[in-house]
Amino acid sequence: MSAMLLILVPIVVLAIAWSMCFVGCSLDAEGELSPFYQYQNTVTGTVGLIAFWPLDETSGTKAHDISPNHFDGTYTTGPNVPTYNAGDHSDAAPGTYTPNQPNIVAGDSSGNSATTLNPCVAFDGGYVNVPWHSALGPALAPYQFTIEAWVVPNWTLDDAQTYPSYRTVIAHNVVSSPKFQGFWLCASPENLWTVAICDGSQQQFATTSNNQTIVQGSLYFLVVTYDGTTNQLTLWVNPADTTQPPDAQLSIGYVPVSSPIPLYIGIGGTFLPTPRNPFNGSIQDVAFYNVVLPPQTIENHYANGSGIE
Repeated sequence: MSAMLLILVPIVVLAIAWSMCFVGCSLDAEGELSPFYQYQNTVTGTVGLIAFWPLDETSGTKAHDISPNHFDGTYTTGPNVPTYNAGDHSDAAPGTYTPNQPNIVAGDSSGNSATTLNPCVAFDGGYVNVPWHSALGPALAPYQFTIEAWVVPNWTLDDAQTYPSYRTVIAHNVVSSPKFQGFWLCASPENLWTVAICDGSQQQFATTSNNQTIVQGSLYFLVVTYDGTTNQLTLWVNPADTTQPPDAQLSIGYVPVSSPIPLYIGIGGTFLPTPRNPFNGSIQDVAFYNVVLPPQTIENHYANGSGIE
C-alpha cells in the first residue's frame, strides 16, 4: 500500500463514522459512539396513531398535533381555581401554563442533533383544549384505544396529604347523571396514578397499589389501553418489563364521549360550570391510538423515550 493510501484510508473511515454519527448517534462522555434517540419519530411511526401532541411549543397558543390528522388544540389560561375544594377533591391553581420548559423525555431530541432536546409545558390550572372529534372517542365498536403521556408531578407529599385531590393528565369524559361517557387519566386523592372509564351508567377506576405513591419531580411514562373485545382496561406506569403484570387493571364496558365535549390535557371537570382537578407539573408527548398497542411496543416506547434503547 502506498504512503498516500495509508493516509487516506483512516481519513475515509473517520469521515464515514462521523457521517453515521451525525444522522444516527452521538459521542458519549468517553468519546465513544452511542445510539441516537428521537422519541417523536418512534411515535409517529407507530401503527394506529390518531393524534400526537408533543407539547413542545416555545410560544403561541396552538398545541400542534403532528399526526396526519392534525387535531390541534389550544393552550388556555385559567380558569383560576382559587381554593382547595374537598367536596370535589380539587386543589387550588392559578390557571397558568408555561411553555418552553426543560425537556423531561431523555430520548426526545430535535432534528439530527442528539444534544438538542425538545421542550415541554408546565401546567398549573392552564390546559389544552382539543375540539371534539369522533376519532378521539373512538367512535366505532369494538372500542379500542391506547393513551400515552410523559409527566413530572410538581406537588409534594405534604400537598397530597393536605389537599387530597384529583390531578388530571388527560380527560375526555362526561360524568353527570344520566350521562356517563369517556375516560380520565389522573392522580387520585390518595396520590396514586389512576384511570377511569365510563360504561354509560357509571364511572369506575383502575388505580395503582398503595406502594406506588407518586413522587414529586420523578418522571412517569403513563400508558392506558382499552380492549373493547374483552372489556379490559389496563394502566402501565414506567413499563420497563411488560412480561410482568400491569400496574392496574379493570374489566368494564365503555361508552365514548359524544359531541360537543372536547378533550382536555392538564385539567378535568370541564363539563362543569367551573373546571376542576388541575394538574401541577410538566406534561410532554401525549399520544392517542385507535388500537391496543402490544406490550412489547409499549415497552419499546418506554425504553426509547428513556434513551436506553
